[in-house]
Amino acid sequence: MNERAMEMRRRMLAFRDAHRPPIPAKEAKRWTFLAAAPPREVFAVMEQMIGTFPFRFELTGESSARIAEFRRKGVIGQWSRHVEIFTRWVSCEARVTPAGTEVTVVASRGRGPMPRALQLVQLLTRGSADSRTVYRHRTLPAGPVSLVASWAGMPYHLYTEPRWDAPRGPRVLTASGVEAIPGGTGSFTRVRLADGTEGYIETDQIVAAPEASTREAQAGAARFG
Repeated sequence: MNERAMEMRRRMLAFRDAHRPPIPAKEAKRWTFLAAAPPREVFAVMEQMIGTFPFRFELTGESSARIAEFRRKGVIGQWSRHVEIFTRWVSCEARVTPAGTEVTVVASRGRGPMPRALQLVQLLTRGSADSRTVYRHRTLPAGPVSLVASWAGMPYHLYTEPRWDAPRGPRVLTASGVEAIPGGTGSFTRVRLADGTEGYIETDQIVAAPEASTREAQAGAARFG
């Protein structure tokens, strides 16, 4: 009976330790800046670039996310199963403003958070003319375009103006006849639908779709796609 009670106690303590809320490390550094990338692109690149082992990417709200440490090396090099004390983290908040996406990146104390946060900040602040930036300057030539394949089966509503908070207009599909026309910006391409309706589509959501299937046309589509 005593052995059974001791086993139950051991299991209860293990369960408590496994589900005990970790104590986060204190804030060490904060950056606030404007980025050309929309919030979804900010969080996507954050997850891909710095949300790697031993950190884990987590959404914390509609406009915020973080990476949190969930494994840590011990004294002799083994990886711990849980990190309970001074958990290291990097948080990011991205909100759309008339001037662009306002991004706030915060790094905690400890090894790891600062270099990861700096990678994210540098990538998002290099400018649209830098080919290494997440949202480089990209223009499409006038002519037929189509939505990227990830929009297959889902409608995309045009923007009435080249800004993120503009009202949305008619919807288009990947099979819709869409033509790029002059008048767009780096983040938005001005388009005309088959019925003559004009609007704007985010440049990173469309690719050139030449009507001719020649080798030259395919090379041009690859260049601007």
